[in-house]
Amino acid sequence: MLEEGYAAVTVRRVAKVAGVSSTLLHYYYPTADDLLIAIYRHRSGQDLVQLQRALDAPDPICALWAYQTDSARTALGVEFLALANHRKAIRGEIARFAEYSRSLQTKTLSRLLDGSGVTAGCSPVCLSMLLTSVSRNLIMESGVGIASGHGEARAYVESALARLRRSWERDR
Repeated sequence: MLEEGYAAVTVRRVAKVAGVSSTLLHYYYPTADDLLIAIYRHRSGQDLVQLQRALDAPDPICALWAYQTDSARTALGVEFLALANHRKAIRGEIARFAEYSRSLQTKTLSRLLDGSGVTAGCSPVCLSMLLTSVSRNLIMESGVGIASGHGEARAYVESALARLRRSWERDR
């Protein structure tokens, strides 16, 4: 999926890579959508472990940004988003995971910001969405060779997060 895009993922190709027959794969996953949903659930489970690790880190603000800017993780997420535009079956899975992931991030950011009296200039859910959006855009654009403004955007976000982190550390 990362190398050739979501359209290249077929039951036959997955079976070949996994070293099993496509008949066996069809037994467990009757349709391509069933297979794609299983792949997404497996990957989102792994992703959730990484997110929780970031949110539980001693410096969750820095760890959350590092999690968001992990290009391999985000690139795969973008492929699944593109897939959701064409396959309704996976759309709900992605929406559920994204909402749950955002709620975990929001909860942690709320605890950090509300507990310290620090203001980020936006709500915790807005901050979560901004971090996700900026990091996703940086990775998507980098993937096609666009770089203008990336250094400045990354520096701006990291500077804002550093100020937020300093305020949070000072007030806790």
